[in-house]
Amino acid sequence: MNQKQLQYFLDCCETKNMQKTADRLFVSRQGVSKMIRDLETELGTPLFHRSQKGLEPTDFAFSLIPHARNLLDEYACITGMNTLAGQKQNVVTLYALDHVLEYLSADFLRDFRKAFPHTILSTVESTDTGALNGLLAQEADFAITTGPIDSTRFTAGPLFYSRFCFRMAADHPLARKEKLTYQDLAGQKIISKGRAYRCFRTHMDEKILGAGIAVDIFAETSDETIALDLIRKEGVISIGYDYMDLLHPAPDIAVRPLDASESGSELYLVTLKNTLPRKSARQFRQFLLDWIPAHGKDQIAWPGAQYSTVSPSSGIS
Repeated sequence: MNQKQLQYFLDCCETKNMQKTADRLFVSRQGVSKMIRDLETELGTPLFHRSQKGLEPTDFAFSLIPHARNLLDEYACITGMNTLAGQKQNVVTLYALDHVLEYLSADFLRDFRKAFPHTILSTVESTDTGALNGLLAQEADFAITTGPIDSTRFTAGPLFYSRFCFRMAADHPLARKEKLTYQDLAGQKIISKGRAYRCFRTHMDEKILGAGIAVDIFAETSDETIALDLIRKEGVISIGYDYMDLLHPAPDIAVRPLDASESGSELYLVTLKNTLPRKSARQFRQFLLDWIPAHGKDQIAWPGAQYSTVSPSSGIS
C-alpha cells in the first residue's frame, strides 16, 4: 500500500466514477482502475461495487476512509519535514496570547531580524492553556502568557504587568466614572475573549458570577473588529487587558481600569523546565528581555498616567 494508491482510493470515493477520478488526477482511466485493483488485491477485499452508474464504496471502504486520510496527512508532514529540516535549528517558535505581538509592534520583529538575520521567528497567537500545551508538546520554544505559572513544569520570567480594564462607548453612563468595580457591571451586557482564556474565567467565575453579580454575557469573542462594533452599536462593555485595549484609541470609545485589590496580571515569558535551549532560542530570550524595557514596553501607558509594572504577587506556583 502506497501514497498514490490511497489518493486514488479517496478520489474514487468522492467522485464515485473512474473517469472523473482520472480527469481529476490527469491520468488514464485504465491507470486508475489498475491502481484500485492492486489495492483491493493487497487488502484481500473489494473496495467498490461497480455498475454502469459508477462506483459505490463497500462497507470496508467506508471504514478505510478515515485511516487513509490520516496516512496521507502523515505523508504530507514527512514531506514538509524534508523541505523545512534545513531551517529547523534557526527557527524560534513563540506561542503568545493574542495581541501581545501587536503590543510589542512590528519594530520588535524588525529589530530582532536586524540583530539575528539568520533566525526565523515563528509566532502563533493562542490562549493561555494552548500556549502552555504548545510547550509541553514541544511545538514551541517559548510561551507568553499570564500567571500563575506551575513552577514544577515551567520556568518563567516576568515581562510586563497588565491591568484589567473595561471598554465601552464614550457616552455610556459608566464612562463617567474614573474606575469601575465589579459591582458596577450588575445588569450590564458584557463581552470578553471567552472561557478558553484565563482572564475570562477569573472575571466571570470568581469575581462576577461567583460573587452573585448578575450580568448579560452578550457574546464571547477575541475578534477586535467585532468587539468594537458591539461596543458602538449594542452598548456592551468589553472586559480585557490594557496592553491590548489601549492599542487603538478612538474618541468614541472609553477605557476604564478595574478598581479592585487584584487589578491585573503579570505576563511571563515561559519555557519548559529542565530543557536545554538551542543557541537561537537563548539569543531570542535575551533579546526580548533587553528590548522590552529599552522601548518602554515594560509599562502600559494610559492617557495622562503610567502604571507600575510591579505585580502584587509572583504568579509562579
